[in-house]
Amino acid sequence: MLAPFLFVLGAVPLTLGLSSIRSSASNGQEEDECAVISKRVSWRNLTSTEKSDYLKADQCLISSPPRSGIVGAKNRWDELQYIHIAQTDYVHGVGAFLPFHRYFMKVHEHVIRTECNYTGPLPYWDEPADIGNIIGSPLFDVETGFGGNGTGAGNCVADGPFANLTLRFQADLSIDEYCLSRYLNDRALSMATKENVDKCLERETYVEAWNCLEGLPHGAGHGAVMGTMINPFTSPGDPIFYLHHGYLDKLWWDWQSRNLTTRLTEIGGNNTARGPGFGFGPGFGGAPGGGPGAGFPGGNPFGGNGSFPFPGFPPSNGSNPFPFPIGNKTVNKAFTDYFNDGGNVTTLNHTLWSAGVMDNATIADVMNPSGKFMCTEYL
Repeated sequence: MLAPFLFVLGAVPLTLGLSSIRSSASNGQEEDECAVISKRVSWRNLTSTEKSDYLKADQCLISSPPRSGIVGAKNRWDELQYIHIAQTDYVHGVGAFLPFHRYFMKVHEHVIRTECNYTGPLPYWDEPADIGNIIGSPLFDVETGFGGNGTGAGNCVADGPFANLTLRFQADLSIDEYCLSRYLNDRALSMATKENVDKCLERETYVEAWNCLEGLPHGAGHGAVMGTMINPFTSPGDPIFYLHHGYLDKLWWDWQSRNLTTRLTEIGGNNTARGPGFGFGPGFGGAPGGGPGAGFPGGNPFGGNGSFPFPGFPPSNGSNPFPFPIGNKTVNKAFTDYFNDGGNVTTLNHTLWSAGVMDNATIADVMNPSGKFMCTEYL
């Protein structure tokens, strides 16, 4: 372990140890070759038993004590959320956006398999299938899904397996308990159309495809759930996050599959965000002062006039007041130097970090979903 780096995220100082391990293919966490391929399938295609087992695995993380020494964490779920919050400014609006979230999906998979004995497939959210009827989606079924809309005070989720879930880490990594909340929104999900996805899949270069995917397809899922999910820092507090990003990763793989010879090694982009935005990439955020959603065709998909706050986004949910930054804060060299790119351009050597919950990897490690690190197959 390297000596801890001291950095500032927002206004809150944090001492953070960044592991020196560059590849999670070491230290016994991954075999040299895939012994078992992890199937990734739509939630709609899981059996009732598989759905129940998956939900129980996430509940296991919520009830399991912390293991990674992250100050303020009360359970394993808190530690997963911390990973994302701590580096939100460096994994959104940057070239590492897609690789980092592919790696983060693997971190989540690793802990539910090794610590909660989960053996089933990894589900993703088939978002286009729910356009126009998100409230009726099997994903939000209160008996066999993740629970429904936020019907409690402050739009807190009050039914299903994650009813009354308490989260702790704020967007600035301070500790102040708040509920898992949702405000399901058909209008935002309408941006997940096949037409919008196909436009991304038709892009020629990685940088073009990443910019497109981090725009409407990415923003649609977050905006459709809202509540905890609309906060780009704290969104992994909602278990839906992993299914949404599983779907987005599938889209990246669909794009890669159109030209594997080139696209299994094609990467690019900057390591720091390029300008104003709200953590959801080009096409999702608006210009400064325009309000989230201003970048959507036809205007704000959330209703209202596009100004803060979103409807149903209570000040107690994750931060007070609205947390979104306008572009990157002061560049934190504890991260940018540690990325190991030798500059501000994202490379295959770029380090992917998970606060010691799992060993580090590089972007090269995650480029091929069926490779020895990811061991994944999308169905």
